[in-house]
Amino acid sequence: MKTIGFLGFGEASYNIAGGLREEGFEAIHAYDAAWETPPAAAMIAERAAETAVTLHPSAEALVAAVDIVICSISANAAVPVARRVAPFLRHGQLYVDLNSAGPDTKVQVEKLMPEGVIFVDVAVMGTVPGNRHKVPMLASGPGAAAFAELGNSLGMKITALDGPTGKASASKMFRSIFMKGYVMLLLEAVIAGRSFGIEEDVLSSIGQSLKTDDFRRTASDLMCRAIIHAERREHEMDEVVATLRSLGLDATMSVAGKEKLAWCSAQGLRDYFGGKPPADFQQIFAALR
Repeated sequence: MKTIGFLGFGEASYNIAGGLREEGFEAIHAYDAAWETPPAAAMIAERAAETAVTLHPSAEALVAAVDIVICSISANAAVPVARRVAPFLRHGQLYVDLNSAGPDTKVQVEKLMPEGVIFVDVAVMGTVPGNRHKVPMLASGPGAAAFAELGNSLGMKITALDGPTGKASASKMFRSIFMKGYVMLLLEAVIAGRSFGIEEDVLSSIGQSLKTDDFRRTASDLMCRAIIHAERREHEMDEVVATLRSLGLDATMSVAGKEKLAWCSAQGLRDYFGGKPPADFQQIFAALR
């Protein structure tokens, strides 16, 4: 049986380990740099006991004990930690980078792997708490297929992508453009609405506009109309920004929206399509080239 070791035992590792344990998988190990540092040490020990995970006193000890090393830490530590553990890795091991880092960072980590160590770039595409080990994941790089085969046999939901290291993490990064920006747009809208006591009305109106049974079609229609009417909408956003500033409110997202509309106008997309929205957003790419 393969053994799995989590390098970092934070929220993601803890939840994934708990889900794997419920599937009956027992060969789970972990190391966390804070294992002896209060108050984190107590929480790590409690999580390990709850999930029956074997804790190790050092990264070297963890790496020596397992077949698959899953690095799940802060993205800014991905390269330094990989550099630190690289001398301990051995031929045939899988090194799975689960961190929310960009493709360039994942490639840097891969380059640190000793010969014979198989690297996997993994992107977590949902919320781990609640989904646990069944959270959707994308995997790319040399070990993607092997990791997906093992993980999926344990109830995980890993999709192996054809292509090099960085492809999975790029998908996550580009998804984040929308997901993180979307939440901040909502926040800016309801804070503005609150100044007139209409935050619930604003949210309800947004919900009605986005209600759909076919997200791809709705998204395509929204983008295709936006590029045609970008100049008019840019002027509307001037009014939005002016309104927010008159109220003393932050307008970061509104300013960004105005600037993106200005970018669309500068691309000449309205003229390219003769003033009519294209049938599908895929047609926009040819216009941009």
